Amino acid sequence: MTQAVKPDLADRFRETMRRTASGVAVLTTDGAAGRAGITVSTLCSLSMEPPSVVACVHRDNRALDTILANGVFAANVLADDQEIVAKTFAGMIPEMRHDRFASGRWQQLATTAPVLQNALAAFDCKTASTFDFGTHRILIGEVVEVDNRDGAPLLFADRNFRRLLAA
Repeated sequence: MTQAVKPDLADRFRETMRRTASGVAVLTTDGAAGRAGITVSTLCSLSMEPPSVVACVHRDNRALDTILANGVFAANVLADDQEIVAKTFAGMIPEMRHDRFASGRWQQLATTAPVLQNALAAFDCKTASTFDFGTHRILIGEVVEVDNRDGAPLLFADRNFRRLLAA
């Protein structure tokens, strides 16, 4: 059972998390339940045997039900020149809300999940397990195929998209 968090702690936690930087990925799915996608900043490797990733999605997000029903998703890690894709799948560009997939060119690898052709990295996954914690659903994807290219990652920090600066 989840207990209520003190408002002061919640505010300080939110402010503290602003100080962390994370990569940006778009989770996509396609199949009998339809096509959907969402921008996430919580994606990490879980295991090498079997190859797997973890992604977290707010339970109120409409794309989550489609991802779960299809049983597959691709985690497309965005390069620093793909901010428009991140903003599109985050719903930040109103004129793109009707067709978010128009913001890029897509292909399929091993599953039916759309993979962004020029993503920095892509993990094509079968949904292996899910569970709820707090406001989010935690997805564990068993990786069945990967793709990658050279480049720098798009980052999210202090409530803004960021790029790495050369040293």
